[in-house]
Amino acid sequence: MSFGQFVALICTVLSLGTIAVTYAVGVNEGTAVACNPFFDGCTDITHTGMKGDAGFIFRGGMIAGCAFFIVWWQVMRTWLAGHSGRMALNAMQFFGVIAAVGLLVGTAVLVPEKDATRWGVHVRGANLFFQGMLIALTINYVLIFRARKAGLEVPSFIAKSVLMAILWLMFVAFAGVTVGVEMSNGKRIIEWWATLFIGLYFLTSYWDWQRVRLSHY
Repeated sequence: MSFGQFVALICTVLSLGTIAVTYAVGVNEGTAVACNPFFDGCTDITHTGMKGDAGFIFRGGMIAGCAFFIVWWQVMRTWLAGHSGRMALNAMQFFGVIAAVGLLVGTAVLVPEKDATRWGVHVRGANLFFQGMLIALTINYVLIFRARKAGLEVPSFIAKSVLMAILWLMFVAFAGVTVGVEMSNGKRIIEWWATLFIGLYFLTSYWDWQRVRLSHY
């Protein structure tokens, strides 16, 4: 496994994997409602990881995941450097890193006591993640599309295309993903699916970065 593949894989494991484990632990401890949140929308992602052991797993895993999101954007920038302009790469990385920092901060302020949580910070951080990530991924997809025409091998291009189409369809059809303290079942469902598709987009680079390795001079 190359360094690039490791980064792509760990981003998915620490984000989607953490949410899955957290939800299972929360249901087992009785701090989360048991259902299929992708279709029932009985709970949002935040409330699966606030109390008990689930809270520690959620905060630790997601904060670590956000750190690797930032690394992922740096690897992506390096991979595209020979095929894209500096301004476009700067814009892509800026929005990607800002999105990751937003989620990190929004996760860090969560505490088991609901009244003690700084909900304003959490909501802004979570919304910054979804909105910033959509912008960053869109720029990334356009740059990959152009780089592929110029000869860059992108084995995951079809998968990336499908994921981007679904994400944009969701954002347009449902006026984006808006996280709040109190959310309707429909918004919770969109939050779960959007998070899944973003995580899978990170994973697709596993097939692109087989030869992306660390080096020193």
